[in-house]
Amino acid sequence: MYPTSYYIALGTNVGNYRNNFSRAVFELSKIGNISKIANIYKSKPYGYLKQNYFYNTMVYLKSEIHPNELIKKIHLIERKLHKNKRIINGPRKIDLDIIFWDQKIFKNNNVVIPHPRAQERDFVLCPLYDITPFFKHPVSKLSVKELIKNLKDHYVIEKLNYRDLF
Repeated sequence: MYPTSYYIALGTNVGNYRNNFSRAVFELSKIGNISKIANIYKSKPYGYLKQNYFYNTMVYLKSEIHPNELIKKIHLIERKLHKNKRIINGPRKIDLDIIFWDQKIFKNNNVVIPHPRAQERDFVLCPLYDITPFFKHPVSKLSVKELIKNLKDHYVIEKLNYRDLF
C-alpha cells in the first residue's frame, strides 16, 4: 500500500498541554511521517461544560496503514498516555481523532471517516485550515474556509503558535 494522508486531531484539557501534545506527536510519529503540525487553539468545552478549557491542534500524517489498523494504534497511544475519559465530551489528558483520510469516505464499527462532527467544530476546522486551507470536505464538497464561515457555534477563544510545543 502506498502512503496516504491522514488528518488527526489532538485535544487535551487535563495536565500540561505542551507535554501531552509532545508525547502524542512522538507516538504518532512511530506510525508514519508527520510533516505538518497546526497551531494550537484554546477553546471552550464542547458538550460537558463543567471542565477546563481545551487545547486543540492537528497533525498531517502520511502512513501506509489502513484506517482499521490506525484506529487500533491511536487507541493504544491514548491508553499509554492515560486518556482517562470518564464522561462523554468530558475532561481528558489526550484525545486523538482521525478527521480525514485523504478524500476517502470510510465507515465500519470502529471508525467513521470523515469524522461525523468535524464540520461543526471550529476547534477542528481552524487547525485543519492551518495545515491545508484549500481542503474540501469529501462529503459536503465545501472548502475548510466555507465550513468555518458556516459555523453556528464558536468555541475557539485563542490561537497559540505550535512552536510553543518545542
